Amino acid sequence: MNPSPVSIRVAGPQDWAFIHALVAEHFTGLVAESALCHWLCHESHRVFVADLGGRPVGFIHVQPRPAAGELWLNLIAVHAEARRGGVAARLLAHCEALAAGQGLTRLALQCHVGNPQGLAFYARAGFLRGEQHHDPEIGQDFVRHVREVPPGTSAAAFGAVPSIWAGRLRRLRYNLTIGRTSSLGELRSAAPIAR
Repeated sequence: MNPSPVSIRVAGPQDWAFIHALVAEHFTGLVAESALCHWLCHESHRVFVADLGGRPVGFIHVQPRPAAGELWLNLIAVHAEARRGGVAARLLAHCEALAAGQGLTRLALQCHVGNPQGLAFYARAGFLRGEQHHDPEIGQDFVRHVREVPPGTSAAAFGAVPSIWAGRLRRLRYNLTIGRTSSLGELRSAAPIAR
């Protein structure tokens, strides 16, 4: 598969079911439903989708961490039929451009120790393996990886942070799309997310 037809775009509500399915397939027990909803709807998080032949085949969730000088790559997944076709490499290249646009100098992530394919991919992609640590919140072990953004990388715009009201509306739409909320009453009873 030739990586050139892969295009990257900001995820929208039309992508939520696809993203939800890939997360369920690849991150079972590692990502809570509430966290995924929050990432798609609020804060400075961004989710980008990779399209191939006009259909989504992968995504990446990122968050700038200016104090650390890095763009944190929280989740990356590619549909099985599109793997080894350059999709993940295109997503990472897009992340380098996003980092450059934010004045950040590194891409950073953590990979589950039980994910040998992921660990091998990040090594091939030029990430330096860091320390292994235990995440007590989910009871799992991870390895930190870091890769410098090459000097002269063309910058890409990250986009504006959604307002809290826009985030709440997106959250309602997400819940209705994924089938988690059946009424406005359920949304009202949910505690608002602090920024």
